[in-house]
Amino acid sequence: MPWRRPRKKVERPVNVSRAIEETLEELSAAEDEDDSVELADVDGASIVEAATGEADTDARTPSPLAEQLSRVELSDSAVVAPVRSVQRPEEGVDLAVDAARGLRLKNPVLTASGTFGQGVEYAELIDVSRLGAIVNKGTTVLARPGNPQYRIAETPSGILNSIGLENPGALGVAKKYARAWAQLGVPVIVNVAGYSVDDYVTVVSAFAGIASVVAYELNVSCPNVKGGMLFGCDPGLAADVTRAVKQETDLPVIVKLTPNAPDVVAVARAVEEAGADGLTAINTVLGMRIDTQKRRPVLGTGSGGLSGPAIRPIAVHITYQVAQAVSIPIIGAGGVTSAEDALEFLMAGASAVQVGTATFADPLAPLKVIEGLAAYVRTHGLASIRDVIGVALPPREQAE
Repeated sequence: MPWRRPRKKVERPVNVSRAIEETLEELSAAEDEDDSVELADVDGASIVEAATGEADTDARTPSPLAEQLSRVELSDSAVVAPVRSVQRPEEGVDLAVDAARGLRLKNPVLTASGTFGQGVEYAELIDVSRLGAIVNKGTTVLARPGNPQYRIAETPSGILNSIGLENPGALGVAKKYARAWAQLGVPVIVNVAGYSVDDYVTVVSAFAGIASVVAYELNVSCPNVKGGMLFGCDPGLAADVTRAVKQETDLPVIVKLTPNAPDVVAVARAVEEAGADGLTAINTVLGMRIDTQKRRPVLGTGSGGLSGPAIRPIAVHITYQVAQAVSIPIIGAGGVTSAEDALEFLMAGASAVQVGTATFADPLAPLKVIEGLAAYVRTHGLASIRDVIGVALPPREQAE
């Protein structure tokens, strides 16, 4: 009798997302056996590990990185012992920026949502307090188990992902990580996702009063959940979400733009008029890979979001366009792997950048970007990193 991976039972109230998740479960049920065998081959796991999802200590010797990660205990309070750097190469250099109206950060380097967990996962590997801020994993009202496997597919100069906003729900995240975030010593921007305007408001209300939370990033542009781009593609709907959240919180509200919108600039203008304090440009680009042996899409949901260096020219171009259309700060995102990449975004009009996919290959990537920017300021005799923001943009009168 062929073995099958035990399926975790997920209890959740009846709501709009329930039908979606049930549909995804049905689509993936018939593929569990093949997926588990292939996952074992790809990951180097034993059949026992692939089937149970638990480490087979008799068959596997933990790597140094795994040993470090294993020391991060995620209890209800998720207490961690963060790494602290003795020397910081960026000290003495003015890297401070306004990442949004009312949001002043000590440097322009943030981590991107969905690539840095909740921050605590990296806290014993790098000194996260050196970062300008971290953006947590996309958070929804209710817990989500995420999409069926496969969720990740490698592509030239990037990856496709279809994680599906897996998270324990707003109250679960707030309860589990509030104390840990305070210990990290870094500002936290909560990434908020939902299926309705009320969903966004409810998630924001769950984090009210958590001191380390300094802003909200509205994910109106997730390409790997059903309906995830609905708000981000329509200027009116994006404005409605922005307006409702602004009424719920006094903290800065940043809207994350999708490159898949028919008119990204129109969406940017609409949310600025609705009160947005900043923008993130951009979220991932829709893409797909086909398994030529199976003759079907690689990802469990078919398509997913492309990220990494492959999309950087697209992200820089959109940043350049949006910067000429709005007056609020922009956080550039998409394929940043080095200080040189970050400088492209800054010169195109961004006030800060997010490092995302690069952290999968090198957890130190965000810190290397900070060090590189500091070196650039020193080498070119600049007063601050702010001197390069928007220098590649045409004069305002020419742009108009």
